[in-house]
Amino acid sequence: MFINTHPDFTHLPTGREGVFTIANFGFESGERVDQLRVGYVVFGELNAARDNLLLVLPGTGNTRHSGLGHVGPGRAYDTDRYCVVCSDAIGGGTSSQPADGARGNFPQYTIRDMVRAQHALVRDGFGLGEQPIAVLAGASMGAFQTLEWIVNFPGSVQSAVLLVPDWRSGNIINLASARMHDMITLDPLWSHGEYQHQPLAGLRAAGKHYFPWTVSDSYLESIPRAQAQAEAEAGGEWFSKWDAWSLLRRYQTSTAHDVSSPFGGDLLRALARVDARVLVMPCAQDRLLGLQGAGEIAAGIRGACYRVIDSPKGHLAWRAVPGSPQTEFVTREVRSFLAV
Repeated sequence: MFINTHPDFTHLPTGREGVFTIANFGFESGERVDQLRVGYVVFGELNAARDNLLLVLPGTGNTRHSGLGHVGPGRAYDTDRYCVVCSDAIGGGTSSQPADGARGNFPQYTIRDMVRAQHALVRDGFGLGEQPIAVLAGASMGAFQTLEWIVNFPGSVQSAVLLVPDWRSGNIINLASARMHDMITLDPLWSHGEYQHQPLAGLRAAGKHYFPWTVSDSYLESIPRAQAQAEAEAGGEWFSKWDAWSLLRRYQTSTAHDVSSPFGGDLLRALARVDARVLVMPCAQDRLLGLQGAGEIAAGIRGACYRVIDSPKGHLAWRAVPGSPQTEFVTREVRSFLAV
């Protein structure tokens, strides 16, 4: 659910862009796409044993570039040790999405659809076959995908990192996202989804509305009012870079998610399938995806490591900000977990 309100690529690594295509991809809805694209960017090289792949999965409003602050030598996702691949999920970036032309007729996709496509990317696109991924990581919706993966593909991942996670979307994120939907669709340019021009006023309003939910009350009250307004405006600008249908479908997918659904609502039954080493890292001040769900994940996975980020940045605490206490904590804990 994180919005990258300040996408600053200064001093970030430069990778090799790619797109993997899956023929005749079937969705949980029963719909199909003849040629499904999965976009990605690669940093480093696979070793001869193909046992050093680290795959990073994106949040709802994110693309393959949104986590690059954690990628590089000495960072959480260390390119001196791993071949790091940052993937776009279905619905955004350079992956197949409503903006390709289908708009509202694009298949209704799920987090599990995303994961099956990314699993094919690793298995076939990178040639790992049955070779396990060394590390799977993601924040927010990226953590949704990571958890779905290790539940549904046991034995395919050695270590998993879940940042600001939950196992389902609760009422807070659902209500915040529903109001975003209202703001976009009330823009006259939306034109019942048949827009000729992007409903930019609605997109910007939705992003400005959503920003305060991504941080804590204490953060908002600790900064000058002008700064708070500027950060909200930046959130609006980030949303305005999205196609309206693509953005709405992404948030609809996230807010519908529940990892226990295929297991009759039995979370423990789902989590019992996990055989990867797992690091669960929520933020204590996160209003969108809080401590309760993260604690239930950690309690349900045998041997899971549980570390709590203490930061007024709330849901944004996972984002790499050089020199910040929360980023130093995330980097230290992830590197320590992966050093085993």
